[in-house]
Amino acid sequence: MQVEGFKPFSGPDAIRVYRKARERLNMENMKDDDLLNAVSSLGILLETEIALMYALQDQICTKCGNCCTDNKSLRVQKTELKQVAEYKKTSYKKIKKETHSRPRRDGSMRISRRPCPFHDGEQCTIYPLRPAECRSYPVSELLKSLGGKTTYPEDCEISDDLLVEIAIKRALEEKMNRENPDLMKELTEKKKQELQKLSGMNQNQRLAYLTQRYQNTLNRD
Repeated sequence: MQVEGFKPFSGPDAIRVYRKARERLNMENMKDDDLLNAVSSLGILLETEIALMYALQDQICTKCGNCCTDNKSLRVQKTELKQVAEYKKTSYKKIKKETHSRPRRDGSMRISRRPCPFHDGEQCTIYPLRPAECRSYPVSELLKSLGGKTTYPEDCEISDDLLVEIAIKRALEEKMNRENPDLMKELTEKKKQELQKLSGMNQNQRLAYLTQRYQNTLNRD
């Protein structure tokens, strides 16, 4: 889970997510309280749901470029910058100079994004090799915002959509639990088996496995 304690998801962002989720659901067959509770419960996310969000963001990213042109600096690892240099057929020393990269105490580098030197005004020029910080956005910022550590990434066009998917999933599970408890017991047992399988993996391995599983599911759909 992404936070130590539970804080209900509330405020203007929660209201917006609720309204979008309501538009996508057939509310004739859904209790409004189920959806309201589902949105409020987004203050804490399960590891499987986080993996789903990471898989979904790759599928629905609009490549709007908002995250590329903000005023925050970009953290990159030296290995990532070297891979970018190879991709752009230039030297690591040259690209380090061109991007005004500044070393950090932990060995990584900081690059100014005013604007991002890898964005040409229309698109990312290194998209296949974009750094991990770029690949994890906006899910990484969503998790921090739900934990109260940063502001909600409202500028990203898909932030709301990612939470809408989890809210709908939870609301439907609540409805299924009420209408078909036997089926939910069966699904719960399958989840237990899944957790036993995941228990032998470290956190990175579990997240990679769950993300790949959800990506495969999305591709089949």
